[in-house]
Amino acid sequence: MTVLGTASAMPLHGRHHAAQWVQYGTQHFLIDCGEATQYQILKYDLPWSRLVGICVSHLHADHIGGLPALLTTLHLQGRTRPIYVFGPLGLKAYLEATLMGTYQTLRYPLYVVEVWPGKEAICLWDASGLRIWGFALRHGVPTVGFRFAELQAERRVDGARVQSLGLSGADLSQLREKGAIDWQGSRLTWDDITLPPPPPRSYAYCSDTVYDKRLVEYVNGTTMLYHEATFLSGQQERARQTFHATAQEAARIAEAAGVQTLLIGHFSARYKDPLPLLREAQATFPATLLAEEGKTYIIDHA
Repeated sequence: MTVLGTASAMPLHGRHHAAQWVQYGTQHFLIDCGEATQYQILKYDLPWSRLVGICVSHLHADHIGGLPALLTTLHLQGRTRPIYVFGPLGLKAYLEATLMGTYQTLRYPLYVVEVWPGKEAICLWDASGLRIWGFALRHGVPTVGFRFAELQAERRVDGARVQSLGLSGADLSQLREKGAIDWQGSRLTWDDITLPPPPPRSYAYCSDTVYDKRLVEYVNGTTMLYHEATFLSGQQERARQTFHATAQEAARIAEAAGVQTLLIGHFSARYKDPLPLLREAQATFPATLLAEEGKTYIIDHA
């Protein structure tokens, strides 16, 4: 995952509006699309021609302001493959109004999927070993969080074990097909010559949201959790009024959900230096990192 923006409402202190780029194998997704997203995609040389889907958390300008222009650029670049856009109620009307208002038609199919998850997470994408789930966030307007979940991989062949047994390619094919064969006077199974798959990885995105214990259910056990940390605890009342969270509250969600790593972002313009936000979160959940623009985070198990 590459971070493209870490600012909240105002893009100050060299920070840009919310956007992240997620790649799983050959599948590329954008999460949110603040006004400078195209600039950031070009700056960090991301392959926007390979983009297959865009996940929009909510319709506040700092999260969606750059989307109509991005869709138009993809058209001007000659894109013909479809693109899928997932987000809350109102997303379709917003895109129709902005594209029509700028006299823009698209040469490629645009599929807009509006969701309102309620109490249950909704599966938005299921392809090539990856599922994307949408779940409700509390931000005063319809807002969706996202979880990218890898499916369980297949067992991997243990090359050293195969070599020691003297198995041929034909033997391996037969063993894979049948599950077990007679070999040198004993029963040999597929599990005997394969290694357990690594545990599946996952990435969850929670921005923007007030502190909400219900999120624990949706992000439980996530490999990496991105959770907004707009304010320090000294501004907790302001956080509640604006339906945002503090760094400490983000850490409490991470701790309760048993995630491996917490990544915080969406920093208020009042903080020129985000390090105090990091320290506050680490006091509760030590495995916390600051989201840094232009940095790519490898989501894997420690």
